[in-house]
Amino acid sequence: MTQPEVIDRAALNDLLATTGNDSTFLVELIDSYLEDAVEQLAAMWRAVNDADAERLRRAAHSLKSTSASLGARKLAGLCQQVEQHAREGTLGLGAESVASLEAAFVEVDRELRLLRPA
Repeated sequence: MTQPEVIDRAALNDLLATTGNDSTFLVELIDSYLEDAVEQLAAMWRAVNDADAERLRRAAHSLKSTSASLGARKLAGLCQQVEQHAREGTLGLGAESVASLEAAFVEVDRELRLLRPA
């Protein structure tokens, strides 16, 4: 069985098309996403450490939305799971879940840097 793509290239191409095929703007979007994702992951760690389910939910929701728009479907799905657990107030798997998100983000980061227009 094949592994799903880290980045859905069709979604990335659609995003490029919505920018009027402005590759410079797409690079800016990707760079902004990568910076924001690091901040959201840090916020999730703080929320887990503080047992703050609402802050964890908000950070997971934010990362889910931006990840989906750039075609990082697997990462968006993991964020959705964390968001749901936080909504339910179940933080027992919080650290494990955020660690999984970080591992998935490493793949997304690498792939987006390879795919982004020069």
